[in-house]
Amino acid sequence: MGDEKLGAMKQQKLLKALVVLDEREDSWFMNGGFHESIDRDLMDVRGLPVNMRDINGTLAQIAEQMPDVLMLDSTLLPAFISNMVVQVRYRMPDLPIVLLPDIHGVLEQNAVLPEAMNGSQSHLADTMARTIHYTHGRLGLQRTLLQMALRDDLTGLHNRRGFIALATRYLRWARDSGEHVAMLFGDIDGLKSINDRFGHAEGDRAISLTATCIKETFRRFDVTARLSGDEFVALIAEVPGRSVEAICRRLQANLADRSVAERPYAMSLSIGVAHFDPDQPVTLQELMRQADIALYRHKGRGRRLPEGVTAANPGAPSRAGGSVMLPALESAGAGMRG
Repeated sequence: MGDEKLGAMKQQKLLKALVVLDEREDSWFMNGGFHESIDRDLMDVRGLPVNMRDINGTLAQIAEQMPDVLMLDSTLLPAFISNMVVQVRYRMPDLPIVLLPDIHGVLEQNAVLPEAMNGSQSHLADTMARTIHYTHGRLGLQRTLLQMALRDDLTGLHNRRGFIALATRYLRWARDSGEHVAMLFGDIDGLKSINDRFGHAEGDRAISLTATCIKETFRRFDVTARLSGDEFVALIAEVPGRSVEAICRRLQANLADRSVAERPYAMSLSIGVAHFDPDQPVTLQELMRQADIALYRHKGRGRRLPEGVTAANPGAPSRAGGSVMLPALESAGAGMRG
């Protein structure tokens, strides 16, 4: 049992490294000395063979595996590597990226003898592993200090400063890559009533519960934040098969289910949505203003709207910078909504 516990503790300390490689090529790092020499000592190295024609699918797989370090193998095409670096930097700015050299090709070009090649590969692999491990530790310390300035203490979401910084980069990426983006502005219905009836400590728990549901509902690519008080915001890429309406309904359902199970009241959100069109780009401040207007028009209609989407500006398209309002789903305890 002691050995099992020691092995489990050691496994927890391993650095999770994900190697993105061409599914059609032979990777030295996954089939040579690198993987074998360091896997048990410093890093948990795993390969991710990808279709280089499907970069969005690759990004989704990376986000699902949540590595500590991302390695781009030499089997990948240079154009794919360049695009990957840009996409990951915009969507996962905290994820370190390592561009792996073509070690096998270098050794062959320099006519290293077969019996000497294994020793050279193993030594180089260990050196690279230790360098990556040390660098990741230093980056982790820097990230910790930065996150303290950019995170909200109560919820763990980004604060206003963090959101502005990340969302500005996100919109620049959307404009340059031609991606449509949606901004969701929401606040908690009836938080004042919760504070009045149960105290401000309970109000803080309601805010924390909302943040937990936001984390569970949105993806790692999405930029989420608590702006202030009971105000939350999310910036998401609009992709086929992932509608804003479905996301909002899932968030409302998660919040209703959790609040009924964990709190002495039911909760919901009022949500306003604005859309960013890369062909008619607007500033982050303008997009936030549009989403804020949609939110308060929603509130002005009593929040009780029929199922479906109502345009904030009737006759205006829902894209190209237009805004929409999404209904807060009906739930038990709706009379508590403020």
